Amino acid sequence: MFRSWLKYSLISNRLIHTVARQENNEKKKIIVLGAGWGGFQFVRYLKRNKYDVTLVSPRNHFLFTPLLPSTTVGTLEFRCIIEPVRTLSNLHYYQAYCDEISYKTNQIHCQDFFNPNKEFSLDYDYLVCCHGANSNTFGIPGVEQHAFFLKQLSDARAIRNRLMELFERASNRFISEEERKALTTFVIVGGGPTSIEFSGELHDFIVEDVAKWFPDVKTRVIVVESTDHILGTFDSKLTDYAMNILKSRSEITLKTNTYVKRVDENEVLLSNGEVIRCGITVWSTGLSPTKLTSTLQFSKEKRSGRLYTNDHLQVLVDDKTVIDNMFALGDCATPINQSLPATAQVAVQEAKYLAHRLNQKEFYLKNSNDITTRNYPVFSFSNAGMLAYLGGYGGLADLKQTKATGFLSWLLWRSVYLTRLVSFKNRLLVAMFWFKSFVFGRDISRF
Repeated sequence: MFRSWLKYSLISNRLIHTVARQENNEKKKIIVLGAGWGGFQFVRYLKRNKYDVTLVSPRNHFLFTPLLPSTTVGTLEFRCIIEPVRTLSNLHYYQAYCDEISYKTNQIHCQDFFNPNKEFSLDYDYLVCCHGANSNTFGIPGVEQHAFFLKQLSDARAIRNRLMELFERASNRFISEEERKALTTFVIVGGGPTSIEFSGELHDFIVEDVAKWFPDVKTRVIVVESTDHILGTFDSKLTDYAMNILKSRSEITLKTNTYVKRVDENEVLLSNGEVIRCGITVWSTGLSPTKLTSTLQFSKEKRSGRLYTNDHLQVLVDDKTVIDNMFALGDCATPINQSLPATAQVAVQEAKYLAHRLNQKEFYLKNSNDITTRNYPVFSFSNAGMLAYLGGYGGLADLKQTKATGFLSWLLWRSVYLTRLVSFKNRLLVAMFWFKSFVFGRDISRF
């Protein structure tokens, strides 16, 4: 009885609040593009009761990407690391793509996610672009068609299903040894944190679970990196340590100074002429601009195609012209005076900075046109350090105060990411699934 009353009260209050907000035309309109680290965190820190806030994104949840590799092998379950956008109060949400921005008329054009033929436009007073970036294929043939990316939750689900399919097929005693070897050869392209952490999770899965449930299956993991080292953003000593760890593992082969020339359905052609027959190719080799970013005729970084902003995160039309009420942050942009890495901590710091700026009274008052930033400090990125998991209960910690490796780094990796999860619910779920995986092993079901 009490639960029913409580649920009715909450729903009633939400409905009344929503109607009241929609009827309120006295607030300035903010449109946020994207529900990633930039967009979701910006909305969290914004005083949403002071604005009419609309978020437009084809993805209706925030994804905690550092733990995404853990879901590919069942260490964590998928819903442990997502937060629905609609759990944020005082927010309109449209599951749609923004395909055009008319900054001169303060309007964006969108396509419905479910039906591209349904189009609509939205007006804004302030526009915050956090629409992210795509995985970079470098135009290599076959990548789009045959490789698995590791950027969205749907990617992790596809990889997990594919892995279990391959292990089940390889355990069939009626196939040849040559075919079995090809099925259980996994190619990981890229030497960045996502690729290396995925290889670490895969190593744990193979050693702790596959060896138990598929004793006759022998797995080979090949990591391909175009430069002479992996984890290029880490300290060189930590990079050398990580490379030695990977090379010491019998099931992992590290190929540096090698790049992929073509990806087919069941094989990969390397730059040295070697053809690798494989069951899956996982591609994680950097970022490229989205279609929206590519179509915008603004000042951009030549190498990455990211939008240029000034030090207050306002978008630049050219080197001299600033769009006062249009901001960009996260993977789709970088300040022109400081080329920042496309990482989660950069996006979060930018989101906090911009939200605190827009929380100033001169921004949200409807009758105020003062949106200058001359009296507000410029954005300055503070690098808190980097963490990476290598598998085998070992990791890397590249921090300001110290550089660490091994078990303690793994504990720090888990502790930091556990505290960075948005909701208490997900912190509890992640801790529970870590415990479950440690005690009972990972789930090997395919469905």
